[in-house]
Amino acid sequence: MNTLNLEKLLNPSSIALIGASDKSGKVGTTIMKYLLKSTARVYPVNPKIDYIMHIPVYKDVSDISGDVDLAIVALSAANSVSAVSACSDKGIPFVIVVAGGFGETGAEGGALEGKLREIVSRGKTRILGPNSLGVFVPENDLDTVFVEHGDKALAQGGSVAFISQSGSVGVESLGLASNTGFGMRAFVGTGNKTDLTELDFIRHFGRDDKTDCLAIYVESVEGERDFLLECSEVSAKKPVLVLKAGRTPAGASAAGSHTGRLAGSDRVVNGAFKQYGIQRAFDDEELCDAALSLSMLKPASGNRVAVVTPAGGFGVMCTDYIDSQDSRAKLIMAELSGETKSRIAGNTLNFASTNNPVDLTASADNGMFTNSLDALIDDDGVDIIICVTFFAPPTIDDGLIKEIGRRVRNSSKPILVFTEYGPFTDEYLLSFYNEGVAGFPSISRVVRAARFLVERGEIIKRKGGMKKDTPVEHRELAGMVETWKSSLKVPGKPDEWETSGLFRIAGLPAQKSVLVEHEDYFLSLVENASLPGPYAVKICGSEILHKTELGGVALNVGEGELSETVGMMLRKFPGNSVIISNMITYSGTEFILGALNDFTFGPSVMAGAGGILTELYKDVAFRLAPCEHEVARGMLEELRIAPILEGYRGSSLDKEALVEILVRFSRLAAIIAGQGGQLDINPIVWSDDGWIILDAKAVL
Repeated sequence: MNTLNLEKLLNPSSIALIGASDKSGKVGTTIMKYLLKSTARVYPVNPKIDYIMHIPVYKDVSDISGDVDLAIVALSAANSVSAVSACSDKGIPFVIVVAGGFGETGAEGGALEGKLREIVSRGKTRILGPNSLGVFVPENDLDTVFVEHGDKALAQGGSVAFISQSGSVGVESLGLASNTGFGMRAFVGTGNKTDLTELDFIRHFGRDDKTDCLAIYVESVEGERDFLLECSEVSAKKPVLVLKAGRTPAGASAAGSHTGRLAGSDRVVNGAFKQYGIQRAFDDEELCDAALSLSMLKPASGNRVAVVTPAGGFGVMCTDYIDSQDSRAKLIMAELSGETKSRIAGNTLNFASTNNPVDLTASADNGMFTNSLDALIDDDGVDIIICVTFFAPPTIDDGLIKEIGRRVRNSSKPILVFTEYGPFTDEYLLSFYNEGVAGFPSISRVVRAARFLVERGEIIKRKGGMKKDTPVEHRELAGMVETWKSSLKVPGKPDEWETSGLFRIAGLPAQKSVLVEHEDYFLSLVENASLPGPYAVKICGSEILHKTELGGVALNVGEGELSETVGMMLRKFPGNSVIISNMITYSGTEFILGALNDFTFGPSVMAGAGGILTELYKDVAFRLAPCEHEVARGMLEELRIAPILEGYRGSSLDKEALVEILVRFSRLAAIIAGQGGQLDINPIVWSDDGWIILDAKAVL
């Protein structure tokens, strides 16, 4: 898809402000003051005023003789519609609608929003909003944001494009971040997304050479898989961070009432973001911290962290955070080389610790700190460095800020700083930022920033090896599935025997079984199939989904008991069939595979710990279907039971064979779930004959 040219929105030469005012407290007054600081020609529009700040005012936008690149409508919701229509008649390419009171308020506002969509359909004008704070692009001196947003602190600009569905989340986050330094390329408030959405701005800033990182806040995702695909393409070149609100059922409901749309399953969202190289933040502080570090530093090539500190207690706390489990990238404490320890020992006091974390003690000075930092930079066993810096010790002074800054600029390894100094903390962090150093006011935040840098490095490595299935493979399987569906005894309601046939079509390891529809002659079927006892006997019918609860399963049935058991099953469940399989001996670990159609992103696949405790453990991972081998492997590796696939306590499960099964299952999931159905394999187990599906359901 071609990228929409947003130049006249983000760097306009001429701007009309409809609803311009000179009255204190009015939105039109605040925006007017900001616009007059820009290099663009400003046309105030208000039929009731002749002059604003000594500038002639136009009665109507149609009275403006020259071309206008951008119009800002600072009127009520009802009056905004006619103003936008007038802008369309004049051929103004972009309009920002500031007012709320549209679709977020109910049916009446939704009708007004519908009128805006009708104006867009004319093809002359694109709309940002309504309910939008607009844009703030420091480099272009463009600012339409009428609430306090750290504009003075952010005026120096930077390389982070901040795209926010919620204006308040965006400006409050940026205002706080600006206290300690934040380099902003642009802020965009998408508002209700009647026309322009985050997807348009992701495409724009993804191709913008002056943007090094995208930070996005959304409550609902527009474009769904297009959003993921575009983010994936951008993340191959620069980090893409997303804060998706509405993670819990209550939060999703709140987000839905605000945007008129419910959020999808958060587990699927999380898996989809990982799959497409999107880094996820869970609150505004995380979003800003991650954007700060990722825009200023190169990604980490590995996860080995070295810590240098003049305060041993903070070094211990830092180690605790590094060793703690986290849903993001795993961190480990680096093993320092003998040469590194010798260099540190030769430049520090004899009671300093040269182990990691390196404790220089409160007697350290600037030279001890920088010499130790140099040694860590040169150590091939270190991938990322955290500097705990304090300025209370009398032998450490502000000159250390410049020394660390020089090393950050020249180092191939990312270096992060944690500092606290009472009421002067923000001041010191801002000084670090001005030297090109990403600094944080707590141990937890600096370690979290390190995880984002390691996660970014892993995304880059993964991007290089990703392969995708061909459409031909999908079409062939889809054709076979359609043939299978047409053969079902009860249209749309496959039983377990038919479901096993579906899995065989997809190349999945269905258990060897026979189907008994009549009590007579079934023993010859068992004999001809070479099924050894003991047996598993299960009732089979399109209306029976929970066999165990109904007494429709008998296990470890001996050859002498088989006739009686089968006869009992057929009499107990008249009109149904019986499946006879041999009992499978397997290792104690059971896995589950599932497929569903997610509300937001569509066909999705699940893998995790299976068996009767699936609901209790909830140790599962999701991705979108279909997925390739690298993605499937990542799903299994993020499970808490993943060590069992790596030989834990002598286990011998074939991980790569399960990866292949998951890939094949995901192709089937893309078709079945894509048509609104569900698949459930629980469990699939490792036996002497390899992976075997013991129980499965399909709902079409």
